[in-house]
Amino acid sequence: MRTHVLKTILPTLLLLVAVFIIGSGCTGEPQDYSYHWYPDLDQDGFGDNSVSPTIQHDQPLNYTKDNHSDCDDTNADINPDAIEIPDNIIDENCNGAFGITFYKDSDNDGFGDPESGSIFEIELGADAPNGMVYNNADCDDTNDMINPLADEIVGNDIDDNCNGEIDIDDIRYIDADGDGYGSSEQSPAEGVFNSLDCDDTNPLIHPYAKENKENGIDDDCDGTVDEIV
Repeated sequence: MRTHVLKTILPTLLLLVAVFIIGSGCTGEPQDYSYHWYPDLDQDGFGDNSVSPTIQHDQPLNYTKDNHSDCDDTNADINPDAIEIPDNIIDENCNGAFGITFYKDSDNDGFGDPESGSIFEIELGADAPNGMVYNNADCDDTNDMINPLADEIVGNDIDDNCNGEIDIDDIRYIDADGDGYGSSEQSPAEGVFNSLDCDDTNPLIHPYAKENKENGIDDDCDGTVDEIV
């Protein structure tokens, strides 16, 4: 009988006691519970993901419970439910990517069709989606001999280099860095038919180049430093 008690009844009683103790912790008074609260200063319903939580029962002023997915708690328009606005340097929906407009490059000359823009969310500095480019500088995306780097062919009635002028680009400009974009200095013989380069000593700096974020250089010669594209 004693053996039966030790092997059967006693373990059962211990189990019941454990269940009672654990259960009492889950069914106690609400004021005994503690929650994780995160600052929600912009009151958009999403807590600041850059701070540690405050742990207590009552909700502090301008805090939200168990939510710390806001990447900018100073702006109510930036949170995981926000709509991504393209072509700026803001990650509105806090997913680590940025909305950028890309353009189809059907003739593979490196210049995009301005009528073919599509928005993609990518990380800064990532390559353009397949068949697309960052710029919309092509005036004929069906012909790879027509683009801003093309030589103007006088007498063909075509704006070969997409500058808005037909058959009048007879002035050449020195292209010292060989990137296809000329300086403002005219060339008596060899050269290119444009003077668009803002740094003719560096072949990586020219119009329509991809802006290298945070290098302090106007890579694409648009007058703005370190913009998103």
